[in-house]
Amino acid sequence: MKTLLPVTILLACFFCSCNNKNNNNAGQDKKPAADTLSSSMINLSSSNTLAQLLCQNWQSKEDVDDGILSGSGDNGLQIPFHGFCFFDDGSMVQNPRDNNKTGKWVMDEKSKKINIVFNDGAKKEYLLNAIGIKNLLLKTGKEPAVKFIADGKKYINNFNDPFYPANNKWRIKPTHIETDSAVKQRVIECVIFYNKFLQDHVNRKLSVISFYGLPSCFKWYQGGISIVNKAKIAPKWIDCFYNKDQAVQGQQLLENIISKKYNWNRNEANWVKQSADVLLQVADSLK
Repeated sequence: MKTLLPVTILLACFFCSCNNKNNNNAGQDKKPAADTLSSSMINLSSSNTLAQLLCQNWQSKEDVDDGILSGSGDNGLQIPFHGFCFFDDGSMVQNPRDNNKTGKWVMDEKSKKINIVFNDGAKKEYLLNAIGIKNLLLKTGKEPAVKFIADGKKYINNFNDPFYPANNKWRIKPTHIETDSAVKQRVIECVIFYNKFLQDHVNRKLSVISFYGLPSCFKWYQGGISIVNKAKIAPKWIDCFYNKDQAVQGQQLLENIISKKYNWNRNEANWVKQSADVLLQVADSLK
């Protein structure tokens, strides 16, 4: 599709044509903390504006087809996984898994132009070539349009989306050395992020979970969580802190707290849901 079409036509026919061309194990005793946030999601099938359809999490179709997310990590290869998260409050994230940049977006529905101003001051303009409930074509400059895919769902409450900017402040490297309490708060926010990340997997009913590209010192098991040894913490974890010493301090906080006893719901068959619930208990223990 080389020309811009009205939204009614886009929704009806756009992606019909596209079919021709997705070390210490936590123990088991402590009562879980209550999660008071709603995890309700809405289906965007009834959306009737471009902006409403745009406000969801988009993944590069090419990167998905290449199977980049099939591993548990990038093994140091640093292969980027491209995507966008657009939110209805005007905030956005580019490449939420790695090399993520946050900013603000506005769209002119007449010209189909999306203007982004990143928090670092950089600007980018995209042309919305076409959009459907689960498919998106974005073009910038003279480059070919890039196809993105989504599941056609979004959270009623943006704070339940793990990639909402407010949930990712812990990933922003501080400009100065932090106090012990600030390091602890960064670690708590990290744990809460992973609670939301795992819960998001459950809410979307996904069959496979991938931690590719994300900074972490967790190791995940069916029925357990452990922390990597401080000698093996990854560069991406270190980059979330002012320096390596404070990154190790964060890792030690988790290593010390993960050995406590937590309540694993043995009636829950999904280990991802089990782990999400336990992470709330871990966050509560850190406070």
